[in-house]
Amino acid sequence: MTADPRTLVIVAHPDLSGSSRVNRRWARELAAHPDEFVVRDLYALYPSGTLGEKDAEAERAFLAAHGTIVFQFPVYWYSAPALLRTWTDEVYGLGWAYGGEAAEPGEPGRMLAGKRFAVAMCAGDIEANYRREGTVGFTPAEVIIPFRATANYVGATCVAEPFTLFGTEGALTDDELEASAAAYLAWLRDLRA
Repeated sequence: MTADPRTLVIVAHPDLSGSSRVNRRWARELAAHPDEFVVRDLYALYPSGTLGEKDAEAERAFLAAHGTIVFQFPVYWYSAPALLRTWTDEVYGLGWAYGGEAAEPGEPGRMLAGKRFAVAMCAGDIEANYRREGTVGFTPAEVIIPFRATANYVGATCVAEPFTLFGTEGALTDDELEASAAAYLAWLRDLRA
């Protein structure tokens, strides 16, 4: 049973306080609602790009305490930034997240079973290219298949359609950015419904 009803948001942007415009705005929106969201900024927490065993244990405690976990990041070569992969490798350990097929959800080896995962991402490219006939050739739901497969493997579920903001390397206006923050907040709230 989860102890914290808030949504846990794992933010992975290598320069959230600098070059990031979208993820920084989204994180600021979440911070304005601490009664609804817990935000973990991976690059601020682990600037060396590595996690030790104590770090992994701390992250596991956050995951164990929340029922809904959202991974927020910019799309980098149709994947997530490197630290999110490192985080996954270190945190989803054998005997904690998997390897306990006979265990009940919430027990060692199945600690993520029954959790709900989702992905929120921004893409520099335009939406038209994230179609089968576009230059990317894949939809956002297809781009996040590794997240969905991982969720399946650890006994969690993953929302198939990610929240996606396209065209972030183009002329994204301030009004469009504000609208995306409001839409993101609504999408997150709908996840709990």
